[in-house]
Amino acid sequence: MLKTELLEIIANGENSGVEFKRDDIRPEQLAKEIVALVNFQGGQIILGVEDDGTISGVYVDLMLKSG
Repeated sequence: MLKTELLEIIANGENSGVEFKRDDIRPEQLAKEIVALVNFQGGQIILGVEDDGTISGVYVDLMLKSG
C-alpha cells in the first residue's frame, strides 16, 4: 500500500471495514477486533491512529536484554 492510499483511508474515517486503534491497545482487545472483522466481511485495522483520524504513531521498544 502506498502512503497516499493509507492517508486516504485515514481521511475517510472509520467504517464497517476500517478500524483505527491507538498504540496502547491490549493484545486481547486487538484479537477481538480482528475476529470481529473476519467474521463480518474482513477489513483493515490501522494501528497508531486515534478514533478522530489523528495519526499518533506506534511506539516500538527496541531495548534488548543483554547477556
